[in-house]
Amino acid sequence: MTDETTQEPCAGGCTGAPLPRRGLLRAGLALLLAPADALAAGEPGNAANASTVKAPNPKSMRPQPGDTFAYLSGEAKDRKVMAADLKAGDPPRLVYPVDPATGTIRSGSRVNQILLIRTDPAALTAATAPRSADGLVAYSAICTHNGCPITLLNDDHRSVVCTCHGSRFDLADNGTVLTGPATRRLAGLPIAVTDGAVTVAGAFVGALGAAPSQQ
Repeated sequence: MTDETTQEPCAGGCTGAPLPRRGLLRAGLALLLAPADALAAGEPGNAANASTVKAPNPKSMRPQPGDTFAYLSGEAKDRKVMAADLKAGDPPRLVYPVDPATGTIRSGSRVNQILLIRTDPAALTAATAPRSADGLVAYSAICTHNGCPITLLNDDHRSVVCTCHGSRFDLADNGTVLTGPATRRLAGLPIAVTDGAVTVAGAFVGALGAAPSQQ
């Protein structure tokens, strides 16, 4: 099949060479698409241009290796957490991670609330011991049942209790659920002791926050 053609009139009433209509359509389509192609190539004005992407908020970033910790509340609020501050048998302390380079306290997200406590090193299970430091362990402080902060130490000195609904978690055994209604363990946070200060040694291990099936 041949293209349909059009003829353009010239000044003297003559006709020029026939122009393929399909070719004209293609040319017009190319002109229409040209701006989109330029944007896709990253020209100025492209909404997806990397220069317009916002940098992550350091206050909301998850704990980073090397971060220190600051107390969340009380008389010691915002003070750096030192390993010597935490005694066996003391209730868990709620803390936030801190960027040591800028002093930024990462308090922009509730899931950054972390529970620090000193336990008996001999009681730590094989899954827990590698993430601990001198008997100190760290976990997400947010209960996996309904998202309440966990603050109460049980009488056995190795498990903590959520005072909202009574869920109990074994801090010496990977944050395992001992008593419901929670069904998912607490996420653990690897820690170390650096120059006397408790520091982050790795990313959270486990899911954070309340389990979707229980919200």
